Amino acid sequence: MQARAPSRDCGIRSAVFDVPWRRESLTMKLRHLRCFSTVGLLLLLRLSLPGISQTARPPVAYPAHLPYSFSNFVWWSDDELRALLKKRIPGLGDEIATTSEAKGRIRNALTLLLKEKGIVAEVQSQAPSNSAFGPPMTELLGMGDLEVPPYTPSIIFSVLGPKVVVGRVTLQLDAEDVRSEIEPELNGAEGKPFTSESMSFSRRRIEELLMKSGYLRGTVQLRRMPPYKQGDTYSVDWTVDITAGSKFHISSVTVDGGPLFADKDLTQFASGHVGEIAGISPFRQLGPELRAAYQESGFADVRITAEPKVDNEHATVSYSLKVIPGPVYRLRSLTIEKLAPEQEQRVRGLLGMQPGEVFRESAINNLYRKIANEPSLKGYSFGFRPRADKAAAVVDLSLTFFKEGGESSVTIK
Repeated sequence: MQARAPSRDCGIRSAVFDVPWRRESLTMKLRHLRCFSTVGLLLLLRLSLPGISQTARPPVAYPAHLPYSFSNFVWWSDDELRALLKKRIPGLGDEIATTSEAKGRIRNALTLLLKEKGIVAEVQSQAPSNSAFGPPMTELLGMGDLEVPPYTPSIIFSVLGPKVVVGRVTLQLDAEDVRSEIEPELNGAEGKPFTSESMSFSRRRIEELLMKSGYLRGTVQLRRMPPYKQGDTYSVDWTVDITAGSKFHISSVTVDGGPLFADKDLTQFASGHVGEIAGISPFRQLGPELRAAYQESGFADVRITAEPKVDNEHATVSYSLKVIPGPVYRLRSLTIEKLAPEQEQRVRGLLGMQPGEVFRESAINNLYRKIANEPSLKGYSFGFRPRADKAAAVVDLSLTFFKEGGESSVTIK
């Protein structure tokens, strides 16, 4: 499971509406439209996912070879450094073995290259953790349609000493209306440790700020200048060239909420409307809410499509969301393991979902809370494994109980 993505400000406005005497969330409004109960969005995103179970995770097969990259070797470009290493290490390609010997050869070669420049340095290597090779966090949270920069696990080599920091950042920008947002981002980087990862993050952050302001075709060129020494520290100046281009606006917003919301106008719950600035998708909140509502009603294979149509000539964007519900799944069988008969019977009652009924993963989520207040199950927790028969649209569910302190984690099934 990959947990390394930086926090992203998606610019989603809070879907809370003022009405007389009370405030209602988007989930509550959808509930009124269909008159059914749904679990909180965050809990559903984390636990109510088709094809995900909580059970012991099998050991990750750690790759025998991985790509390698450089974090702060600012005295060369990455291509130059890679070419120098290949000359010094016979047979070196673009990947290395994940053994200590292979990483040690790279570290030694990098140390010698720095020494030839008169730099006495300590070089370290950092390999990715096992969790980097599991499914992306967006998949585990049921948000695989979100745009998250791809992440390729690699062995990263970096200089621990001497210290390398970001020097002065020079900004060239052709859209003054976003300068007040972008400049603080770049000024905040000055004096901070320089890494290629932080440089990439700054570029992505600027691209997000441009998108939020409607500049969907903006380009960002971020270049580092040659390093210079200040005392015992090396500084690297940045030059940032931004061409914002045209500002886009929303030409239309349509929502097909599927059979659960037939003839209901859901466009009011989008975070953007016709004539407003186009940017981050207006369905970033509505999409997950609709998915949660359908999953609660047994549509475990529900798909939400939201492809924008961009008109570059007129600088407009048309947004359209469609729900593809798939079949309603029912619970075919329920197996409860590692409990005494009387405890098992109690769990079946607390679950509130019997074979033949609509399969609701929220019932499983609620069971965690219920057993915490059940004296006969004090100190217990459980992992769950739903196995779907797509042809028959049924689910066979097994719950395996264990005493608290046992191992349990999320595994894709």
